[in-house]
Amino acid sequence: MRNLENSLGPIRKELLGDLEGNILDVGSGTGVNFEYFSPKANVIAVEPSKFMLDKSELKLPKKANITTYNIDVTDKTLDNIVPQHSLDYIICTLVLCTIPDQKLALDKFKKWLKPSGKLIILEHIHAQKKVNRILQNMANPIWQLVGDGCNLNRDTDVFIKAAGFKLESEHYFKKGLRFYQAIFTV
Repeated sequence: MRNLENSLGPIRKELLGDLEGNILDVGSGTGVNFEYFSPKANVIAVEPSKFMLDKSELKLPKKANITTYNIDVTDKTLDNIVPQHSLDYIICTLVLCTIPDQKLALDKFKKWLKPSGKLIILEHIHAQKKVNRILQNMANPIWQLVGDGCNLNRDTDVFIKAAGFKLESEHYFKKGLRFYQAIFTV
């Protein structure tokens, strides 16, 4: 994943570098987003994998205001940590493919975001071409096992829009897989 992550670095910097205020970094993984957050950002980073969270804590920048939690975004405990309408931004980078209940997660995002808050997305999504879609569907059960719950075949772009988020900007691109970069409001 190192080559992919290196190629996504400029996109992460563009999406995250100027953000200020209260931010939820969903599925923070090994902390790849941490270096891009401004010192003016107050970040809550949630990661259900203790192994990944331990790796991320080694990457915490000295001047950053990042608090990490070893919980899933759909865990009820997070409702006590994140007050209703308190977040300026929710960041989802390569994580919505792993969340078992996307609808529940998106419902919580609506509850936690301020009326002016934004949902920022960088995700791989299901292929467009029929042959590639079939191949992704066939590979998905095995990929989920080796990819820590990652689903190759989610139409996350369509799902977020259907959940009622309002599109502010979007961009599709390919890096082996089809990717989706977008900003939404509630």
